[in-house]
Amino acid sequence: MGKAKAFSTADELRRAGWQALVEALGPTNAARFILQYEPGSGDYLKIREELFGSKTVDELYIEMTRKRKS
Repeated sequence: MGKAKAFSTADELRRAGWQALVEALGPTNAARFILQYEPGSGDYLKIREELFGSKTVDELYIEMTRKRKS
């Protein structure tokens, strides 16, 4: 193993760590791995319905990319 990169901020470290997890495990399994340490609380299904309603993933993606460009 080579020398590890030093990160100057916690945000840089968090982003690099997440990217490493996604590359190694894929996005779904990376999220599942993180959830092992942060179980959260509340009723996810109720919150999801309040936030997204019946929108599809494609509709949400289009909405997010439009907001990101503006």
